[in-house]
Amino acid sequence: MKKLFAIILSIIVFCSNAFAEENADYDMMRPRRKKVAVVLSGGGAKGVAHVRALKVIEEAGIPIDIVVGTSMGSIIGGLYAYGYTTDQLDSLIRVQNWVRLLTDGADRSTKSLELKLLMEKYIVSGTFEKDPFEVIEGGILKGNSIGRLFSELTYQHLDSMDYRKLPIPFACVATDIVNGKEVDMYSGILAESMRSSMAIPGVFSPIRKDGKVLVDGGLVNNYPADIAKKMGADIIIGVDVSSMEKTADEIKSTSDVLFRILDIICSNKYTENMAISDVVINVDVTGYSSASFSNVAIDSLLARGETAARAKWDELLELKKKIGRIGRGKVRQPIIQDKNKDVTPPQTIYREKHNNSFIGLGARFDNEELASLLLGGSYELNPVNRFRVSVETRLGKRSYGQLDVSVMPWKEWNVGMKYKYTDNEIKLYNQGNAAANVSFGQHKAGVYFRRSWKSVLVTFGSNWTYSSYSSLLTQTEWVDFAQEHKNEKSVDYYASVSFDNQDASVMPRRGMKWFVKYNVYTDNGYMFNGEAALHGVEGYFNAAIPLTKTFTLIPSVSGRIVSKRNTHLSNLNYIGGIDSYGHYMPQQVPFAGVSHLQIAPNDLLVLGMKLRHNFTTNNYAFAIANYGLSGNRLDEIVTIDSSNLFGTAIGYGYKSPIGPIEFNLNWSNVTNSVGAFLNIGYMF
Repeated sequence: MKKLFAIILSIIVFCSNAFAEENADYDMMRPRRKKVAVVLSGGGAKGVAHVRALKVIEEAGIPIDIVVGTSMGSIIGGLYAYGYTTDQLDSLIRVQNWVRLLTDGADRSTKSLELKLLMEKYIVSGTFEKDPFEVIEGGILKGNSIGRLFSELTYQHLDSMDYRKLPIPFACVATDIVNGKEVDMYSGILAESMRSSMAIPGVFSPIRKDGKVLVDGGLVNNYPADIAKKMGADIIIGVDVSSMEKTADEIKSTSDVLFRILDIICSNKYTENMAISDVVINVDVTGYSSASFSNVAIDSLLARGETAARAKWDELLELKKKIGRIGRGKVRQPIIQDKNKDVTPPQTIYREKHNNSFIGLGARFDNEELASLLLGGSYELNPVNRFRVSVETRLGKRSYGQLDVSVMPWKEWNVGMKYKYTDNEIKLYNQGNAAANVSFGQHKAGVYFRRSWKSVLVTFGSNWTYSSYSSLLTQTEWVDFAQEHKNEKSVDYYASVSFDNQDASVMPRRGMKWFVKYNVYTDNGYMFNGEAALHGVEGYFNAAIPLTKTFTLIPSVSGRIVSKRNTHLSNLNYIGGIDSYGHYMPQQVPFAGVSHLQIAPNDLLVLGMKLRHNFTTNNYAFAIANYGLSGNRLDEIVTIDSSNLFGTAIGYGYKSPIGPIEFNLNWSNVTNSVGAFLNIGYMF
């Protein structure tokens, strides 16, 4: 038996060796499968087209062994090499709020209501810790939010690693502006490398590391096919989203000039690298720029990426034959993100601010007040007790300067002092007719006690006000200033509660916003015109209710009740404007159909309904109807008769980077005429 077993074992070994030798000879005769690299060019927002191009390459059955990219190509390529599927990348791109992400705008839900009220009227603003020049240090945008996103998406590899050990070997390109040389990154922290490669000079802050100052790789190598060759690629498939050359007539605006200059700078090594590529998918990006991050633009660019790749379908299939024997590829499994994971981004790409010091710039135009400019800022001198100094200046028809000093002696409660000087030039209307042209300077000094949460702000305070009238042309008895002097002094006390949990300051889709304020007005601290103090209650409420994906219903209620008739300009009731409470005067109640400042009776209640249709992401149409109940006694405002107010408006709006741009046509029984109102920018 032992001899028989030994003979059988010898036969098996002999046959196995013979089979192995035969297959070895066959393998030596069979050509090795060629390595395929995909090269993704830079191009800012245009680079989202890479995702669908990759998807088509996959559908063609072509294996991808290497990925190399620059700028947006490094982001798409890095995440793809990391393991994200093309479907996941498609979804990730669509769900991002790119404006907020790229400009480091925080989600409204993370800000205190006090900070929302301070900062959301500015077109541009920036935070800093010690030096205000930190706001523009190295670049207008800090890239904190995009850096955090990259870290969250690659949280499993936040330590330095060899990118050639990723599921697909990867490399990307940056530029060291210390010496102007190309920096090819084959290892490191992936989030950091992607952030370095996309840092457009002057726009995003550069990444400083190991004595290098790294910016966008497109400056030296916007289509890095040569890097793919260095990594062993035999076949190169490129996806190019560079803009086509423009004619002189097409270069008109400042942005056209800047982006064209960027295209020229980023053409280094372009011709040589194109020459070593086997198939190049040229995406038609006509009409889009590096900054085209709107949802409509992203949808279009994704579709164009797929269209361009499918136009090369026959070439891709022909190329597939040259690759060699392609085995069954490993099916890519979607990456499951741990959303509860606490991610700490590298300090090179994310520097958290520990206070709320900021500076801001605002501007707006409307056809009533023309142009206005707003400059402001807040500096936190002591983060422990939140000792803060804030300043704000408005230039225009209602110019003012304001100083606010506050401290936090108790947990979350602020005690502050405020001074404001306003130079007013106001036209007053009564029943649709011009009532008075008023020019006056107003000094207002006050103290307050305030507590702010994310959605709630509670304030108690007192103001001393002195108004000095330099010009008063009265055309109606309603405003009776026939006193020997035209100046007013007053001391008022107030308590207010504000609430705002809406998802956006402009075009909200859901959430509520309201405030209630109680005032006691006096002219000497305890009496008004020799009689008992004047009392007033005012408030405003609206709610954004999504009806469908594109329609939003916004009901509102606002009003003001004053205990008795008075002659002080600063205490009268006013209506005017479609959205902004307290625009011309602090107690002004919005009312569609009245664009100016219209005097209203003592007691006022306005009901409103607004329907908004977002027919594209940033474009919307709206219709508003207001019904007003008013009277000089409280019991009069519940009487429905011909004296009640009715107004309506229809309009179009665009949510732009400089704020809302809105135009409306309006009518009311107050004016008995059709009016037009144009507003550009945030209200202030």
